[in-house]
Amino acid sequence: MAHPIVVKGAFCMPHVTTSFANNDKAFYSCKFQGENPKKPGTPNTVRLYSIASTRYGDSFDGKTATLCVRRAVYYDPVTGKEDRSKNGICSNYLCDRKPGDKVKITGPSGKVMLLPEDDPNATHIMIATGTGIAPFRGYLRRMFMEDVPSFKFGGLAWLFLGVANTDSLLYNDEFTEYANQYPKNFRYDTALSREHKNKRGGKMYVQDKIEEYSDEIFELLDKGAHIYFCGLKGMMPGIQDTLKRVAEERGESWDERFSQLKKNKQWHVEVY
Repeated sequence: MAHPIVVKGAFCMPHVTTSFANNDKAFYSCKFQGENPKKPGTPNTVRLYSIASTRYGDSFDGKTATLCVRRAVYYDPVTGKEDRSKNGICSNYLCDRKPGDKVKITGPSGKVMLLPEDDPNATHIMIATGTGIAPFRGYLRRMFMEDVPSFKFGGLAWLFLGVANTDSLLYNDEFTEYANQYPKNFRYDTALSREHKNKRGGKMYVQDKIEEYSDEIFELLDKGAHIYFCGLKGMMPGIQDTLKRVAEERGESWDERFSQLKKNKQWHVEVY
C-alpha cells in the first residue's frame, strides 16, 4: 500500500512527514511518477532508502521519518558538463521537492539493520560510507537522544564513517555532541579519503581505520559485539580483505570467524 507523505524539507537530506506511525522497520520505498526509462510504458520502480530516524521520528511524535538522500548528478567525462538524462531519477525527484509537496512511499520494510534491543548493554560497531550513515543516525538517536522507559542504553556504540572530506561528514554535529556528552558509551572515528593518509601513505578509507583498531574490534567481537556495514556495495570487498588479512596476521581463520559471526547474528550488512 502506498502512503502519501508531505515533504517537510527537501535538500540533499530531505525530511518527510508521514501520516502513519510504524517506523519499526529499516527501509521506506519511494514511489514516484513517471515512466521507467528501461521499460517504456511501465511506471518507475520503487527505490529503497534506509530510515535515518527512530520509530518516533525527528519530532518524537511517531509521525515523521527521515531519509538521507544524495542527489546523483552525472557529468560527461569528456565535456565535463552535466548530462541531465543520466542523473539519478529518484534522488533528484526527492531533492527537488518543496516543503508541502506530497510524495508516495511504501513500507517500512526489512529487518537486517534493525537495532537489537534485547541487551541494552551490548556493543555496536557501525561502519558507514556516505549516505550509508542513515540507519546509524537512527541508532544513535535511539541510544543517546531519546528518553523512553523501555530502552536505556548502557553499552558501547562505536561509529566509523568514511567520506571524501570534512564537508561530506553527514550529521557530524550530532555525533560530535554525543561523543562529548557520552565519552564512555560512544566513540566516533572518521576516514577522510582526500584529507587523511593511511599508514602506507595512501588514501584513508574505512577499512584502514578498521585495521588501525583491529585488535580492539576483534576482542569486542569475541565478547559478542554486533558489527554493521551500510553504504555502497563497493565498500565490502576492501573491508573483507582487510579483516581476512588481519585475522591471518593474528593466526586465525577469517572464514571460520566470519561463519561464526553470521551464525551468532552479530554480522549485519546492507549495501546498495
